[in-house]
Amino acid sequence: MIEQQNSRPLAIAAVLCVILAGCAHNAGAAAQVNAGFAPFSSTRNQALALVAQTKPSLGAADVNSLAVAYTALQEKANAYSDFMVEAVTTSSFDQAKNAGYAADFAAAIAAFDKSFGALSAARKPVIASAWVASFAQTLQARWNQYSGLIAKMSPTTKAELIAELKRKTVWPNYEDIATQPLVGSRPNP
Repeated sequence: MIEQQNSRPLAIAAVLCVILAGCAHNAGAAAQVNAGFAPFSSTRNQALALVAQTKPSLGAADVNSLAVAYTALQEKANAYSDFMVEAVTTSSFDQAKNAGYAADFAAAIAAFDKSFGALSAARKPVIASAWVASFAQTLQARWNQYSGLIAKMSPTTKAELIAELKRKTVWPNYEDIATQPLVGSRPNP
């Protein structure tokens, strides 16, 4: 009887360890999936910083040119972001769509760099696009690795992952960047 009572806490402890390991594994998978989006987020942050730094010093015509260039980039970036969110939401991944969104996004970065270069003294690409192809491949590999875990995530964990993914990958509208008055719209002293 004493032996049975002593083994009960051990059994309970073992079950708790398995449950905690499973929860930690799901949380770890979410963290690793989330960390995989770092290059995408870094590029977004770089583009936002460039627009925020440049926009206030431009005249009206150049502000419009920057708006067109950024909006085209934002559109392709957010389309790719929407694809990633959809993959996590539905627990399915389309490799052809991934490749298409990656190619469109890389082309949009190149077009933004060209437009931005015409507006500033920058003579080299201001936002690197070479990382996009390897990002798409890594996204596929991570999906293959974590798709089962993502499908098994609790609704709360999956919702948190999706919210974090959106926070890190969705690009804001041009109008919401550097909202201070522009050079041409400042009142004369």
